[in-house]
Amino acid sequence: MAGEGGIEVSWLGRMSFDDGLRLQEESVAAGPGAPERLLLLEHDPVFTTGRGGDPANRPDPDGPFGGVPLRRVGRGGDATFHGPGQLVGYALLDFEARGGDAHRLLRALEGGLIDLLATRGLVAGRVAGRTGVWVGSPGEIPRKIAAIGVGVRRGRSMHGFALNVSIDLAPFAAIVPCGIEGVVTTSLAAEGLRPIPTVREVALDAARTLPRAIEDRLPRLAAPAEAP
Repeated sequence: MAGEGGIEVSWLGRMSFDDGLRLQEESVAAGPGAPERLLLLEHDPVFTTGRGGDPANRPDPDGPFGGVPLRRVGRGGDATFHGPGQLVGYALLDFEARGGDAHRLLRALEGGLIDLLATRGLVAGRVAGRTGVWVGSPGEIPRKIAAIGVGVRRGRSMHGFALNVSIDLAPFAAIVPCGIEGVVTTSLAAEGLRPIPTVREVALDAARTLPRAIEDRLPRLAAPAEAP
């Protein structure tokens, strides 16, 4: 898949969360000068929680989804669920070369996903004080269609976003998604988009909109001029 601004985009299909994490660790080990990459994939079913996640927001080990693996990872945010029918994107960027601002990276990812959904005819936006991408008309309770969380190690960004395409939403009822009580989780399919696209088809959209959003909102800094 082609990207923009030197960001390599790869569609990896379906894999375990642990294998996806291994790929991210390899990017970190390569150091800040390594190629920037956007990895697009689906995960086998797994719950994850961020660095400061509240244990109370995790699934009940004795509940109906107690057999689904749980992983604690080095990103911001709280509990979420990944599974087939969800597009996951890992943004492996030269963080310091792009200004070292995690909030701007979050906004860039949000913007790219909002642009992506617009190409599918779905109006989405932000909710003040809450990270992620949301849908819903004015006066309605916002519905979360994409979760976003990033981490930084050794000058490289890790993790990224999870956009619900046709994923089974039932496991989200077993957690407090992103630590927000009462949040309503949705997907492209649940919002009535027809025909329902495949995750790979949505990945092709992401390959266009996400690198462009990163370049527009988080451009690489100009290299300092050499001393005479």
